[in-house]
Amino acid sequence: MNQRARQRARAIARMLIPEDYERLQSVKINDLGFGYDPFGLEIESAMLAYAVAKFVYKNWFRVESHGVENVPLKGPVLITPNHSGVLPFDGAMLAVDLTKNMETPRVMRAVVDNFAGFLPFVNTLFYRWGQIIGARRNFEELLRQGELVTVFPEGHKGTGKPYKERYKLTRFNVGFMELSLLNKTPIVPTAVIGAEEQYPYMIDLKPLAKLLNFPYMPVTPLMLFLGPLGLVPLPTKYIIYYGKPLHFYRDYPPETVKDPETIYGLVDTVKTRVQDLIDQGLRDRKGVFGFPLTPLKALLGGAKKEDLSEERKQIKEKAGA
Repeated sequence: MNQRARQRARAIARMLIPEDYERLQSVKINDLGFGYDPFGLEIESAMLAYAVAKFVYKNWFRVESHGVENVPLKGPVLITPNHSGVLPFDGAMLAVDLTKNMETPRVMRAVVDNFAGFLPFVNTLFYRWGQIIGARRNFEELLRQGELVTVFPEGHKGTGKPYKERYKLTRFNVGFMELSLLNKTPIVPTAVIGAEEQYPYMIDLKPLAKLLNFPYMPVTPLMLFLGPLGLVPLPTKYIIYYGKPLHFYRDYPPETVKDPETIYGLVDTVKTRVQDLIDQGLRDRKGVFGFPLTPLKALLGGAKKEDLSEERKQIKEKAGA
C-alpha cells in the first residue's frame, strides 16, 4: 500500500473495530521504512484482516478461550496447537483470540505450509498479514526478534485427517523443539476444539491434489451436495485452551538437539500436553455447535439420574450429621 491507501485502511479499521483500534495502535513492527517488516508484515493489512476475521470469530464460530494469561506478554514464544479442519480457520481464530484477549496485543506469526508460498495472490496476503512460509531460517529469525510464533507440529497431516480420526493427534514434527532449545523459547501447548467438525472430510482426491501440487484435495459431503457453497464451514463452536508454558531450555542445553532420543521424548511431552487439553475440552463442551445437551439428557432419562444423584448426596450429608 502507498501512504494514502494506508490512511484509508486505518480509517476503515477504525470504523469496523472501534473497540480494538486504539489497542492495536500499540503494536509495533520492525518497519524497514517501506511500511512493512522484512517478512512482509504490513500493520494496516493486518488490521483489516483482523476486522474481517473477528466478525467470523464472534458471529460464526463464537469462540471462547481459557488460559490466555499463560501466553507471555513479551519475548519469543512458541504456540503449538493441534491442527485440523481442512482450511486453516483454526489459525485465523487463534490470531484473533490472542490479539483480542492478551493484556498487551501481539501479532501472531504463523508458520504455514511451503506450498502456500507458491499460490499467486494468496502468498502475498499471507505475508502482509504477518504469516511466514515454514522455512527454518524464517522461523529462527522471528524467534530471535522476540516474536510470538504459532507452529502446527502436525503440519498438513493434521488438516488432512479424515473425520473418523478427529481429535487424534498425528505425529509431531521435531523442528519446533530444536529451535525452542537453541533460542531459549517457552512453548505454550494449545488445543483448539471445534475445527475438526467444521468440514466433515471423508475423501481425498489424490490425483487432483498431485496435479495442483497440493498436499491433499479433500471432498466433504457438503461439497458433494452444495457445490461451491460446501466450502462454507459449518458454524461449529470453537473453544481454545492455552496450557502452562514449558521451559525445556532451562534443563536441556542447546547441545541436546544432537540427541534425537531426548528430542523425540520432549516432543512427545508437548504432544501429550496438547492431547490432555483436547480431552479436557471434549469433556467440558456442550456439543459440537455449543448447544446445551440438558433437554436431550432429560429426554433420555439423564435428569432422573441427576435427581437420584442429588438424593443420594442429601442422604450422605444427613448420615454425616
